[in-house]
Amino acid sequence: MPLDRQWQSGGLLVAKLLFTAPFLDDLAQLDERVEAEVWRKLELVQSVPGVGTSLVEPQLIRSYGTSCLKIAVFGFDVLYERHPAADDAGDEFVVVLGMIFQRRVR
Repeated sequence: MPLDRQWQSGGLLVAKLLFTAPFLDDLAQLDERVEAEVWRKLELVQSVPGVGTSLVEPQLIRSYGTSCLKIAVFGFDVLYERHPAADDAGDEFVVVLGMIFQRRVR
């Protein structure tokens, strides 16, 4: 079951982040500097969920699906899916799927 985290930015509710176990396992392998940068980039994703690129390599599309987006962090791609709110009253959420070393998919 994904873990979740939600912040408020400037009084505005931002997207809820849900973390998968594979992402958390990958995150635990990183040094503190890289991990801090991952969290910084995820705060950006949370504020602006569409910030990532949809130009994802075919290998990653096969693994994570056609709706995944990615954002680069120090030689890694953090992969996530955006799930807009069904209506104006609902919360948008982002599922953080995993991380992959960029050289591994090139």
